[in-house]
Amino acid sequence: MIEQDKKKAFGTEPLSKVLISQAIPAGIGILIMSLYGIVDTIFVGRWVGSNGIGAITVAMPIAFLIASMGMAIGIGGSSIISRAFGNNDDKKANLTFNNMVLLNVILNIIIVISCYIFRSELITLFGAKGALYEPSLEYFTIVLLGTPFLAWAMMCNNVIRSLGYPRMAMYTLVIPSILNTIVDPILIAGFDMGLCWCRLVDHNFISR
Repeated sequence: MIEQDKKKAFGTEPLSKVLISQAIPAGIGILIMSLYGIVDTIFVGRWVGSNGIGAITVAMPIAFLIASMGMAIGIGGSSIISRAFGNNDDKKANLTFNNMVLLNVILNIIIVISCYIFRSELITLFGAKGALYEPSLEYFTIVLLGTPFLAWAMMCNNVIRSLGYPRMAMYTLVIPSILNTIVDPILIAGFDMGLCWCRLVDHNFISR
């Protein structure tokens, strides 16, 4: 449950102050999160090659498109939660969050299973042809497994911000980005894992 001082701040502090306190951490978090693609491209380009970069270019937009469902649910639901807390209606806020969780889980299960079944056609539609097909299929298959967690994170990030904790929401974006920057060279260069640590063979994952 949101703290009383957070509720009071949203209802009594000047709008400009509340907006700045929310916008700056959100902007910083999203800016740093954008480093994901840049860092991956740098290390993949250096140790995997141009086909690896092409695979990232094909797979990541699809993954973020899927995960954006979580952001859409988070933005809409957090608006209802904020207004409910403003009206001291904790029950409505809690029910809204429960519905958000259920909707997010159901949609992601349906979308991820559908994308897995039609992953070949999907990556082809997004430009995976010729030499790019195999690395794109491999990379997308692995990334697809993580998209439900990304969708969950995007949804919860908006909820955390709506509860009056913009800095905490920022940390949830910043910390994984920093860890990604540290882990990428270790796994890609140090352990020579390439695009991912496993390869799809006969529809089963086996270690390289």
